[in-house]
Amino acid sequence: MQVVLSSGICALFALLFAPALIAAEGRQTAPPKPGQLAQADQNPPGSALPNTISAPPFTVGEKFDYRVVQSLGLRGLGGSLIGAAIGQARDAPHEWGQGVKGYASRYGSGVAGNLSRQTFAFVLESAFHEDPRYFPSKDKRKKQRMWNAAKQVFLCKTDTGDSSFAYGKVVSQFAGGQFTNVWQPASTGSVTDGVVRAFIGLGADAAYNFMQEFLPFTRPHSLRHLH
Repeated sequence: MQVVLSSGICALFALLFAPALIAAEGRQTAPPKPGQLAQADQNPPGSALPNTISAPPFTVGEKFDYRVVQSLGLRGLGGSLIGAAIGQARDAPHEWGQGVKGYASRYGSGVAGNLSRQTFAFVLESAFHEDPRYFPSKDKRKKQRMWNAAKQVFLCKTDTGDSSFAYGKVVSQFAGGQFTNVWQPASTGSVTDGVVRAFIGLGADAAYNFMQEFLPFTRPHSLRHLH
């Protein structure tokens, strides 16, 4: 029951913030100046993520779809199936037991935890004008491509095409890790457990970056070209 309630709170939180952020975006967006280059055509001088594939920036609505809506799609629900299976094999948390009921509790926890993380990320990335996507390298050298994947665990592109510390990606992992404690039993519901979940989440982000770098079909449609 706590898992369902917490999932509902996250969804309500996202739905409440989305219209306000979209409206703010509309007020702040100015028409491009004549001759101004679009993000798709440039990597700004001094960018910490040079030589990467570019694409037109996401709107707030597209960020909401990428983060919140898609967390309830194959990517989010499928990942929770795997996480629940690992928890079942480890009998963690042991209070949830085994069998169908135990697996269902672990799966529900995974779905709710991912939804909370993605909701936090959407709000922060919209507020800080960060692009949530992974941007693959244009470089053909494997070492450079691996370094690009590693960097984007902590760095991101902004809506202007520049680079920034990825506040949305990183902070949302730690916020989500602690929020999950709302429905966790005593054995896995401490602050330390929340921090551990955050680092596991960052590791999962790194793995997903490597997948998108070397397996183009795992990328968003706007970034599937090259390689």
